[in-house]
Amino acid sequence: MARALEPQRRLLAVYTGGTIGMRSEQGVLVPGSGLAAVLRSLPMFHDEEYARACGLPEDTLVLPPAIPDQRVIYTVLECQPLFDSSDMTITEWVQIAQTIERHYGQYDGFVVIHGTDTMAFAASVLSFVLENLQKTVILTGAQVPIHALWNDSRENLLGALLMAGQYVIPEVCLFFQNQLFRGNRVTKVDSRRFAAFCSPHLPPLAVMGTDVTINWELVRKARGKAQLVVHSSMERDVGLLRLYPGIPAALVRAFLQPPLKGVVMETFGSGNGPTKPDLLRELRAAAERGLIILNCSHCLQGAVTSDYAAGMAMAGAGIVSGFDMTSEAALAKLSYVLGHPGLTPDDRKEEADAIREALVPSLACAAAHAGDLEVLQGSDLSLESFNGQTPLHAAARGGQPGAVTMLLRRGVDVDPRDEDGLSPLLLAVKGRHRGVIELLRAAGACLSLQELEDAGTELCRLAARADLEGLQSWWQAGADLSSPGYDGRSALLVAEAAGNLEVVTFLQNLKGGAGVQAPGPATL
Repeated sequence: MARALEPQRRLLAVYTGGTIGMRSEQGVLVPGSGLAAVLRSLPMFHDEEYARACGLPEDTLVLPPAIPDQRVIYTVLECQPLFDSSDMTITEWVQIAQTIERHYGQYDGFVVIHGTDTMAFAASVLSFVLENLQKTVILTGAQVPIHALWNDSRENLLGALLMAGQYVIPEVCLFFQNQLFRGNRVTKVDSRRFAAFCSPHLPPLAVMGTDVTINWELVRKARGKAQLVVHSSMERDVGLLRLYPGIPAALVRAFLQPPLKGVVMETFGSGNGPTKPDLLRELRAAAERGLIILNCSHCLQGAVTSDYAAGMAMAGAGIVSGFDMTSEAALAKLSYVLGHPGLTPDDRKEEADAIREALVPSLACAAAHAGDLEVLQGSDLSLESFNGQTPLHAAARGGQPGAVTMLLRRGVDVDPRDEDGLSPLLLAVKGRHRGVIELLRAAGACLSLQELEDAGTELCRLAARADLEGLQSWWQAGADLSSPGYDGRSALLVAEAAGNLEVVTFLQNLKGGAGVQAPGPATL
């Protein structure tokens, strides 16, 4: 859950350049310096009266209070020189990570202002370079400069500052167009629209609207109090090769030559490629001399599988499956794995496979939450994610009856408990997913004694708010709606006191056994 804010929370905003601060010179956009001065002139980004009272320095600004008596103070650190993101490389992204490392103890979170063209690459690299993160790191940028009358710069930057300043999400994220994404799951999909980024295989970690909705089951949990580690020895000699129909073997051979040490190969569909013997010979020869080849699909949706003969032929050439990674994340992972000193080619393949295997449980949960049956078909459904949740937990919380039905038919445990003791049935109840509740109950799912004992106070809260759907969901799951809350009152008494007549009628009918029947069992 969200950590309670201190009266003041301090952020470091690292301004690297990009469209957000650009200015027009002779009709051409060039990186613009002095972003802190621009933000200081905008009341939505700076409360001058409060800053003057606190004696804040020129490079430090303070947001107006989003919540009474709580402030987000941020310092703008401007890179010298500023970069066009098209010119940025792993070297610059490691330098950003080292900047975060130097200031890690001074600030509660970090916002990196970056150009959009390579921001997905930057977010992916930083997610591997920064190990043991305990604080929020958010990249953001814009399609239109902040100086323009109609722009997305203000919304994106303010959203990133608020997310980093109000929530502890200890991973590298990317904020754009009111959505917070996991950094190594995004790709840029549009050069003109404000909704420039998407996350093909993982729902947003958070969405900002009239309220902020955070998918906490997807957010990584900080493990212990391990010290931040910055992996600066990233391998630079990695490349990206996109296969196309009729690609000559000679061209592939020329691309795979030393000093190249790793290749992300974008293939067709679910991981297929040409099966011409001369092409496969080149791939095998490269793999045998130690080149790591990671197979990723050029499709936005779907994963690399071995379901087809062509895919099997590619795998036989010594190629590692990239599952459903974006090309940006795959390139970053290769650079990270190959940058480890002292690893043999076999060690590096094992390391790449180990990282992928570590991600599989969370990916299966994400697929279940989104109702992506195609990805679920090829997943190990018995694995648990980092917080002990199974794909059935994720499907229940996401209200996905199709995924729940498929999982139950595959024989998964209907009543698993995560690290917090929560069951899929309870998550479905909290989400008011009546169809999912019906499926789980028909399969034998039951609320635990602890869940039933804790239900009374929640039932009273729902009754006070006239939340009939919430009460019906608890009843459908087998809860006793007459259970007392913390003050000894039942939901019926609370509803009567609040004058919520529809709820009173429903609860009285339950109490008298009239007019309310339990739903019939579902067929799996």
